Amino acid sequence: MQLSGELLLTLQEVDERLAAKQQELDQLNADLEAQAEIPVLTERAEQERENAIERRAHLARLEVDADALRERVEELEERIYGGTVTNLRELTAVEEEQANARRELMQAEESLGPARLAAEDSERAREDLTETLAEREKTWAESAPKFRRQAKAAQKEVTILEEERAEASRNVPADELTLYDQLLFRRHGVAIARVERGVCQACHITLPLKEASRLRRSDGIVTCGNCGRILIPS
Repeated sequence: MQLSGELLLTLQEVDERLAAKQQELDQLNADLEAQAEIPVLTERAEQERENAIERRAHLARLEVDADALRERVEELEERIYGGTVTNLRELTAVEEEQANARRELMQAEESLGPARLAAEDSERAREDLTETLAEREKTWAESAPKFRRQAKAAQKEVTILEEERAEASRNVPADELTLYDQLLFRRHGVAIARVERGVCQACHITLPLKEASRLRRSDGIVTCGNCGRILIPS
């Protein structure tokens, strides 16, 4: 057990370095993938620009309609109060038309406020997205070369460590390697634990006498009855 135990301990040391380097590589790749946000922001900025144009155009149409209605109301009022209409029936018709025009004008003016706010909100959103996009593009242009260099170096180190792991596991008995790999997964990257003064240094539980005796005799694989890790004597 002593020989394979030391082999497994060496393997775990390699795995710890490999896991740390793989985590670093994963983070670098995530940073590189953040570039995908730029096309998304570009599309959103373009969409908001189109929305702003559409809302400004809608507001302009409403303002034109309101101006036309104001002119119509003024024209009708001038006819009513200017003395140019003397026929009672015609005067009544003009007054009715003027009342209808006033109602339409009120409705048009009521719609101007929300339309103006919508146009302003859309313009602010467009400006914010454009500013954010410019900042992200600048940051990306500055950081991308560094991320690529670091990712390339990390990938090279991962490859070397994977080769080192293959070499370290070559002389480990197959059944022990299988158990080790299972524990490595279940125990968050720590499959081996040293024992000091009869205590498992992973979970800090004192070993039963039987397990402690087997460990001293190097009588095959000994696992902690509490955490399940493979035990190695100090």
